[in-house]
Amino acid sequence: MTALSRQELAPLYARPVFQSTHADDARRRVSDALKDHRVRWRPGAVDAALYRGRLGALTVCALRYGAEVSIDPDRLKDFMLVQVPLAGRADIECGGTRVAAHPACAVVIAPNQPVRLHWEAGCEQLMLKIPRERLEEVAARSFGRPMQTALAFEPAMPLDTPVGAAWRGMMMGLVNLLPLLDDRAAPQGAWLARFEEALILHLVHHQPNSWRREIGASPCNAPRRLAAAEDYMRHRLCEPLTLAEIAAHVGLSISALSRLFQVHRGTTPMNDLRRLRLEAAHDRLRRDAGANVTEVAMAFGFFHLGRFAEYYRQRFGELPSDTARR
Repeated sequence: MTALSRQELAPLYARPVFQSTHADDARRRVSDALKDHRVRWRPGAVDAALYRGRLGALTVCALRYGAEVSIDPDRLKDFMLVQVPLAGRADIECGGTRVAAHPACAVVIAPNQPVRLHWEAGCEQLMLKIPRERLEEVAARSFGRPMQTALAFEPAMPLDTPVGAAWRGMMMGLVNLLPLLDDRAAPQGAWLARFEEALILHLVHHQPNSWRREIGASPCNAPRRLAAAEDYMRHRLCEPLTLAEIAAHVGLSISALSRLFQVHRGTTPMNDLRRLRLEAAHDRLRRDAGANVTEVAMAFGFFHLGRFAEYYRQRFGELPSDTARR
């Protein structure tokens, strides 16, 4: 999946907030616009810039630092953030989970999750900022009651799935609406609130999170069976698994299991299994400096090395050998 281009995001890039070649000035300006944070600058020229547009309660930004940086904002607290690199890569640790963010993989960060970020030189990211109060209001109305648990997301959101592609399209829709908001004669009001809510609900209902698990603890057993299926797969990543075996384990027919994954994950059970295996392989290659790519691939059920490399590149934006070298 190719990154969104500056031409596609022209309405956002028409809204510069600042440009700076000074590290202290850049940190201060980003803190003013988003949140106070600590930055450790690596060698390299500072070429920072921020572009920002607002749609109702939502804020969409494009941000770059130019140089390689490590960023520590602690917890976001008052807002959640969704970000995806437009250029370059970023390693993001969120709630104890590490994600290699690239143009085909966004990262979803909830307000209370601790987060640390490392941006490679030349990294530029598209970001959506959602106020916590608005997030909780929309979710409570959708679920029929306020949530009792703290919100925590699974941070990685692949954009090459139906769910991810839909989010990408909604973000483009948001950017394309920015010029309309400049027209004071254009109607605002209810439609703006509905668009804002639709984007929030897409994340809350489609990106795995603690609020969905809380609702899943209700008498409805579909989310519990989904969790059981994924738990069964996670404990057998190194074993050959069939769709029939997974369905039998959770007491569903193959077609019912497939519908369950399509509704709640936007994909098939076997594609979800492949995702889990890829993530396990990625984690092994990152942690084990002596790991052999072929051995890791076969250990997690990938016996066609060419396909494994292509799946891996689509998921993480680099080849397995690149991860092993780093």
